[in-house]
Amino acid sequence: MINFEANTIQVHIVCEHPSTGQMLFLALKRNLSNPVYPGLWQAVTGTIESGETAVECALREVEEETGLKPKEIWTIPFVGTFFDPYLNSINAIPVFGVLVDYQEKINISAEHTEFAWLTLEEFIERVPLPSHKLGAQYFWDYILRSPRRDMFKYSK
Repeated sequence: MINFEANTIQVHIVCEHPSTGQMLFLALKRNLSNPVYPGLWQAVTGTIESGETAVECALREVEEETGLKPKEIWTIPFVGTFFDPYLNSINAIPVFGVLVDYQEKINISAEHTEFAWLTLEEFIERVPLPSHKLGAQYFWDYILRSPRRDMFKYSK
């Protein structure tokens, strides 16, 4: 029997480029020593800790993996999924979007070796996982380009 898990998150980070005004997505390249998807370009991901909500995990992971401080956070109306053959589990992943101030250089964690600020099209081209492509596209469609984005905004 396949197990069903819901203990990970995905976060898409965007900024507005100061000189062009263009919205850019942050892509991170996983360290080659990572046993799961080594060298893969992705959005921020992470595992929800005991007693932590998915939103709290998303905010923690953004800071741990990039050092960036979210100005705004939204719950994207999309739940990603993937199958883990090693744990024989299907995983459901709540997806979030955050806005940060543009920084040319960021302090990425040891989990990653590179980062890139990309347009939506470049991001979708670079990341291979379907849930990351779809998460970015939903963020663009339902939040960044929508006059109704406030309905998805999270605030304590």
